[in-house]
Amino acid sequence: MDIEQIIIIALTFAFPWLSYDYFKYKTKMKELEVKLDKSNKIKMNDEIGSMKHRLVVLEKIITDKGYEIDNEINKL
Repeated sequence: MDIEQIIIIALTFAFPWLSYDYFKYKTKMKELEVKLDKSNKIKMNDEIGSMKHRLVVLEKIITDKGYEIDNEINKL
């Protein structure tokens, strides 16, 4: 047997093993990406909820009659 035949035989037996590990790795990476996306989506929803709450508070401050009177006094 010459070296070329040995290399071909080695690659023939190694390819399924290497491809199995590669696809297992890719599957695990996809699972982690999905988990990260879900985590980011939850964080963004929490942040949006917080911002909505802050907006409501600011709207209450702006529409408060006392705020308008203070602005008028400051203008004078």
